[in-house]
Amino acid sequence: MSGPRLQIDLDALVANWRMFQRRVEPAYAAAVVKADAYGLGATTVATALNKAGCSRFYVAWPSEGAALRRALGTAPEIMVFHGPTADTMDLFQMYQLVPVLNHLEQIDLWVSGNVSPRPAALNVDVGMSRLGLSESHWAVAAKMLPKPSRLLGHLSCGDEDSTLNAEQLETFERASKLWPGVPRTLSATGGSYLGKAYHFDEVRPGIGLYGGGPKPAEGSAPHTVVTIKAPVLQVRDIKKGTAVGYGASWRADADSTLATVGLGYADGFLRSASNTGMAFVAGEKRPIVGRVSMDLIVVDVTGLSVSPGDEIEFVGPNMPISEVAGAMGTIDYEILTRLGSRFERSYAGGE
Repeated sequence: MSGPRLQIDLDALVANWRMFQRRVEPAYAAAVVKADAYGLGATTVATALNKAGCSRFYVAWPSEGAALRRALGTAPEIMVFHGPTADTMDLFQMYQLVPVLNHLEQIDLWVSGNVSPRPAALNVDVGMSRLGLSESHWAVAAKMLPKPSRLLGHLSCGDEDSTLNAEQLETFERASKLWPGVPRTLSATGGSYLGKAYHFDEVRPGIGLYGGGPKPAEGSAPHTVVTIKAPVLQVRDIKKGTAVGYGASWRADADSTLATVGLGYADGFLRSASNTGMAFVAGEKRPIVGRVSMDLIVVDVTGLSVSPGDEIEFVGPNMPISEVAGAMGTIDYEILTRLGSRFERSYAGGE
């Protein structure tokens, strides 16, 4: 019997990228593949997207960009959100990476550290108070780098119906006046659903490519990309009042049938699903009972025909990842990026 399986549908991934491209035309839909493509394998994911026509990718770290360049060759543009430090300048040159510069010191490092001018993007803080140039530094930055390759911003509530979206859009428009004619990008997955005003020259979908994130009010929602299944190891009948799992955190309120499944937090399935999560088995959604342990989960399968060796779906077409994450008190980003190395991974499509 094999262990838990992680299935990744590359055709669905490509369809999601094309959906974003259609939605935002004439803007361009770049692909965010940082964090190993949100846990799904950056090299495989980016190769499939590149074959489909995507030629611009975003990563967080230059080491991620270097690995991507080795896989994709010289043609695609690879952007690095965190920008350079003194000890990574060589990586940017060697692998022809384009940095996103986030503060005045980075701009100075980039301008002074290159013998001849090389492209770089600028990130302006529009209200996140995270990475990005503070508004008080915009004018100085415009003098230091008057023609960046791209001007970036980032919405803090792009996946919500928030008044901050309009405020931050206005802030980004104000910043843009200091860099006239420079291509602009403000929105990720959520922002791309907010309408044409938020598209500018480029959007940067991440979670939406992988089938997660908010759902658009109109138009197509992303296809399911990720399916997680795990095998039933044992089925047992228990009496009313019997405790299950560590800490005896759940007791049966009636005679029940339980399936013990080979999946746990060592695989990235969060412990917070204990007594709150669900699984899809024999055509029904059934509750996870007791604590999720390192290697095992128990599911109440009372009344169903279930045997050792059967597989149970924990994420997939019947268990949307956003729903799974909500039961865990987290977001689908965290579920994907925590996927463990024990999964038997398989890819379908992408040719």
